[in-house]
Amino acid sequence: MSNRRGDYELAYGELAHAFQEHGDTPAFWDICDAVEDRLIDSYPEDDSAIIEMIAAWLVHMGVQPEASLHGKV
Repeated sequence: MSNRRGDYELAYGELAHAFQEHGDTPAFWDICDAVEDRLIDSYPEDDSAIIEMIAAWLVHMGVQPEASLHGKV
């Protein structure tokens, strides 16, 4: 389980860094998609939870308002 937690922490850090570096741009969303794909490939049994987790991260980082994600995750 510690590998999973480490992978999730690394992914959050990657997204936070990418948002700081690129802002809300296509480059950021490409990185976001790649991180999501990598996590789902590593933990396919958690695919829905990973999508919801990343959506929550995006809200926490201020990338997306929470209301914009309702019905999309």
